This record gives sequence, C-alpha cells and structure tokens, in this order.
Amino acid sequence: MFNNLKNRFVSAIVPDLPLLPSSERERDREQRERDHQRGGHMRYLQMTDKIPYGRPSFLQLLTNDELRASADHNVRPIIVPREINLLPWATGYAECVNSGKSEWNEDQAAFCRQVLSDPEHKHPDLPYTYFGIYDGHAGCGAALAASHQFHHILHEKLVDCIEQLLPRDEDIENGKLPLNANSFPHPVYFQRRVSKDELIVGALESAFFHMDSLIAQDRNRFLYRDPGGCTACVTLFIDGKMYVANAGDSRAVLCQRRAGPASAVASGSGVAANQAESDAVEAAAYSYPTPYSADHTPETERERLLNVARLTPHLMGKQYVAMEYAKRPHIKNLGQRILCRQGTMKGWTYKTLTRDDLRMPVVNGEGKRSRLLGTLGVTRGFGDHDLLAINTGIEIKPFLTPHPDVRQRDLSQVVSIPDEHNEDGDYGILVMATDGLWDVSENEAVARTVFQTLSRYPTEKHRYTMVAQELVARARGKINDSGHWRLADSKAAATVDDISVIVIPVHQYYKEHIQWTHNYKNELEQRRRRAAEAEANNMAQEAVNVLNGIIAEEAHVVEEQPQDEKQAEQPVPEVKLKEKELEQEQEEALVAELNDETPQQTSLETVSESLEQVQLDVSAAQAAAAAETTTTTITIAATTNKQQQRNNRKGKGNRQ
Repeated sequence: MFNNLKNRFVSAIVPDLPLLPSSERERDREQRERDHQRGGHMRYLQMTDKIPYGRPSFLQLLTNDELRASADHNVRPIIVPREINLLPWATGYAECVNSGKSEWNEDQAAFCRQVLSDPEHKHPDLPYTYFGIYDGHAGCGAALAASHQFHHILHEKLVDCIEQLLPRDEDIENGKLPLNANSFPHPVYFQRRVSKDELIVGALESAFFHMDSLIAQDRNRFLYRDPGGCTACVTLFIDGKMYVANAGDSRAVLCQRRAGPASAVASGSGVAANQAESDAVEAAAYSYPTPYSADHTPETERERLLNVARLTPHLMGKQYVAMEYAKRPHIKNLGQRILCRQGTMKGWTYKTLTRDDLRMPVVNGEGKRSRLLGTLGVTRGFGDHDLLAINTGIEIKPFLTPHPDVRQRDLSQVVSIPDEHNEDGDYGILVMATDGLWDVSENEAVARTVFQTLSRYPTEKHRYTMVAQELVARARGKINDSGHWRLADSKAAATVDDISVIVIPVHQYYKEHIQWTHNYKNELEQRRRRAAEAEANNMAQEAVNVLNGIIAEEAHVVEEQPQDEKQAEQPVPEVKLKEKELEQEQEEALVAELNDETPQQTSLETVSESLEQVQLDVSAAQAAAAAETTTTTITIAATTNKQQQRNNRKGKGNRQ
C-alpha cells in the first residue's frame, strides 16, 4: 500500500515519467532483496527511492525489456527518438550506453517548453525553451534528479523577475529592445542598473545552486540510494537569445559554416540524394566550431582549487599539499631546491623540499587524467555530497561548486542573406554532448561531421536526428575481434563512456521567435484598434449625454420663465401707488403752472420734494421686496428721466 501511494505521489510530481507496472516493480524489488541477501550485485532495474530509473521520456522506452536492451554493453545500440515531433524544431538526439563502465547509462537529457505569463495581462506572454544534458558519476541519482526537477527550479527563478523580463509594447514595435528599456529604470530603489541579460544569467546561476542544495536535502532524507554526482550543460532560448550554462566537462559547441559553393547543397536546395561524396566534403570545408562552454576539470581549474586549499588548509587534513611542482618530488630530493608554485601564482619559484612537500598534491595528473585529491576528474556540477577521497577519507565536496559558466548569443545580430540559403551555417547548429563524445572527437571534426551529414540529407525532416546518430556512431566506433571498441577511421581506442548528444538547429528557434513577434504585433494593432474604437464610442456617448443635459436644462428654464416674467411685471402695490400719486402731482403742477403762471422756482422745489419723497418710499419698498429691486429701480429711473425732460421743456417755455 505504501509503495502504491509513493508511486502515485511520484507520478503527480513528474507526470511525463513512465512508471513500470506494479507487478514488474514488485518482482524487481524481490529480486533486489534476494541479490542483497546473497551479497551479489543487482542485475535488474535499479530504482532510486525518489525517482525511478529510466531513459529520457521522449525516447519512449516504457518497459523493462526496452531499458535492458538499451543498456546492452556488448552491442551498445544507438537509441534515437521514435517520434521526432516530440522534440521542438526537429531537434536531433541520440545516445548509447558505455562498454561496461557502469551497469546502466548514467547520462540523462531533458527539455521543456514554458511560457512566462503576466498576471495582470498587460504584456504579452514570453515563451522559452530549455534543453539540458547531465552526465552522472558514482550513481545515477543526481542526474535523474536534475533531468526531472531543474526546469521547475529554473521556471521559478525566471518568474521572480517576470516584471522586468516581459517585453513591452514599444519593444515589440521596434523589433528589439532599446538601450534605455533593457535595464532597470529604477535608480531610486537600486544603486545600479541591471540589464535583462544579467537577470537571465542570474536566474540560471541561482537555479544551479538551488538544484545542488535540493539534492543535498533529499540525500539527508534518504530519498536516494546512490545519488552520486553529475555534470550539467543547459541551453535556454528566450527573447530571441541563446544562453548556455555549463558546469563540468560536458560541452556545447556551435557548429557554423561560411557561405560557399556548397551552401545550397547543405541547406537542401533540391540536390539529389546520390550526390557525390565530394560535394559533402566541399560542404564541410567551410565549417568551423565556436565553443560555448569550457571544461571544468582539475587541470583547467587548478588555480581555483589550489587557492581554496591554501585559504582553508584544514580541508586537506594533513594528507595533501596545496602546491604544484614542475617535477614530482621524491624522498631522495629532501633538502634540495625544487621548482613550484602555490595558489594563484602564475610563475614558478624555487623552494627547499621538506617532508610536508612529499604529500599528494591537491591536483595531480594532466589533461583528462588529472584528478582532484586523486579521485575525481570534474570540479563543477551537482551532488557528490558523500564523495570521499580514495585512501584518505577526505571530503571532496568543499572543493567543488555548482557555479556554471554562462555564455550568450543575441540571434537578432546574426546577418544571414536569404539568397545564399545558409541559415544553418549563419545561425549555427548547437551540439550539446557529454564527455563520451568529446573524449575522442575534436570540435573541428564535429563541425565537419555536422555539415557533411546535413548535405547527405538536404530535405529530410529527421536530418538533425541523423546528425546526432552519426556523431554517436563515430565516437562509439566498432568492436573488433578482441572485444575492444575502436574508431573506424583511425583504429584508435573509441570511448568506453556513455554518450549522449543533442543537435539543435538554432535558426528554427529564431524563425519561431520572429513569428511570435509578428503575431504579437498584429495582436497589438488589433488591441489598439479596439481601444481606439472604444474611446471613440465613449466620446460619442459623452457628447450625447452632454447634449441631453443641455436640452433638459433648457426645457427646465422654459418652464420657469413665464412665472418669473409674470412676477416681474407685477410691481409691489405701494410702489405702484406712489407712482400714480407722483404722476397726479406732476399733472396738477403742470396745470397750475399753465393756468396761474406760478413762478418756475416754486414749481421746481415742489417737484424736487416730490422726487425725494418718492425715492425714500422706493428705498423702503426695495428693502421690503429685495427680489424685485432691480425692476423697480429701472422703472423709477425711467420716470425720473421723463420728468426731467418735461421740466426742461417747461424751463425753455418760460424763458421764451
């Protein structure tokens, strides 16, 4: 019951990982117990406690029989995907097991296609694609864990900086990021500007450290039986760029070719399948490799390792010495002067040899035979938390690091002329492989093989798979009558290690990126068109609302106007009475003047007194009825003007 629950939990975490039938798992468990009781080695499918052993899911090896057939050390079959559509862009993949170095193929490979989505939906979703290849040693647990979990960790790291990574509308319109939009415009919150490239590189680096710590945590919980360690080579395609992160001695090489007479042949311009071999050789003559990673071995990292030992001498446990000698010292050389260098020294110096100098150097050997503490041949990667040095029991992990080297390439800066049909040569074919390939193959030879094979398969959809298969076949070689694997071309010893190769057509990704950019431009135009239409509709609606408001206001004014005019036409009764009295007095005065010939002075005084009395009365009326003050004042002013005109006419008449 517990095993069923565990299997369901694993399938929930890794749904694309095929689980073996319960009956087969039970038989394997019983067989392992019997082998353990007998003290023998396990000869059946080895299972880790957290993730069951298996080959990459895109190979679709679902049964025990298929897994055992793929791990046949005598035949060393080359395994390729059954369906090339499972990998993006028709990417090629091939692998083969070692010749008996370990029971199972300890290499692992993985890929993942994901999208970074804006939670507020203000910016377009940003797709990305990841490829990873992992070379396990001292067990397959670390490689399995990385192949199934690293892409989840990387996605979390990218989501952490999603606000800065998502493209803005102006970036899409311009076709590339402007200089001022490629970094944080937040000097208030940050002391320095951080570019998008630095964010992505930081996400890769932190994902490597997180993966290593996760393996350590699972080891402490006894979730792995033999975790061991592994190297890691990862490629991330995002935002029109290619990022390669490597820790260990796996390698990524970008194979390119200059445009030449054979460009059309290699790119598939309709040349027949039986084209002469000379054409393939001519196609490869213009090829050249560009390394996108560096091997991390005790020899290449000798300076860093010696510096760690010099600064922390307790890690050597009085068993090793942090020195490099021009000649291996012997006891007979005690007291003699010997050339050496220590730590980060670039040059050499002399010192007198002592007994402490007779200890084993932290780094010994050269080339692929160099070893850290006489045990390990790689210095970066995941795992190795339990690894101890041979014969001394000194922990090796403090000298190791998961920190990767990260290199990048901006594909928008690549110049490719369509008429030359050299897209694969200009953008390059990225070959990612474990050290099983690179131990016996030079970068230049791999580049030649890539374009020779592409020229033989100019139009086939599986042409990149054929490239991967050809690379594995050449590194594996052929077995001779003595049971030794030899290279076919030179009869030299072939590799006895596991071989895994991924062949990625970079131009196919960039075509996809251009299409995504074009689609988003169209979407952006439609979005802006809809926004403009919505804005126009809103403006029209606002105009209608304003017009309706004006009409309603005018109707309200029309309804109130008659009542206001009626009230204006009806003066205060007292004011009307005073006006009538004034007119009557004026008429009487006029009659008196005409009949009795009253002197002009008396008539004017009478009129003046009458006007003063009327003004006082009008002021009182205005205080009583403030609302009609304006109308009354206008009426009195008009009356006064008339009276003055009459008086003026009277004065003229009297003078005459």
